[in-house]
Amino acid sequence: MSRLPAATDFHVPIEGIGTFSFAKRTMRDELKIAAEFSRLTEGVDAPTPFLATVAGWISQLRVLTVSAPEGWDLDSLDPLDSDSYSKLLTVHGALREKEGSFRRGKNASGEGDGASALANSGVLVPPQVQPRAE
Repeated sequence: MSRLPAATDFHVPIEGIGTFSFAKRTMRDELKIAAEFSRLTEGVDAPTPFLATVAGWISQLRVLTVSAPEGWDLDSLDPLDSDSYSKLLTVHGALREKEGSFRRGKNASGEGDGASALANSGVLVPPQVQPRAE
């Protein structure tokens, strides 16, 4: 990860994967996330729900991850392995849940009104990407 640690970073342990350190989201981060989203979708005006969802997860994780457990590498995830999508969904979900806990008084759902929230609003996760029931 290329992000330098800061006093505002927070840690999120994820069962079966490890502990991540994430940066507290700033307005500048939101712009970086939007730019990364655009790069991942190659500027497509109307990305498919699948493309918008996965690019949204990856762009947020790329920008906000300060450190990840050994072996975690977004670029080496196998796109043909459904476990890759389950892992992405799990890590992104844990990040958003923790971020939401900081803002419970303002927005109980944990979703912000930023560009990444708009990019992912109303996007349903295709069944092949849904996590397995435990």
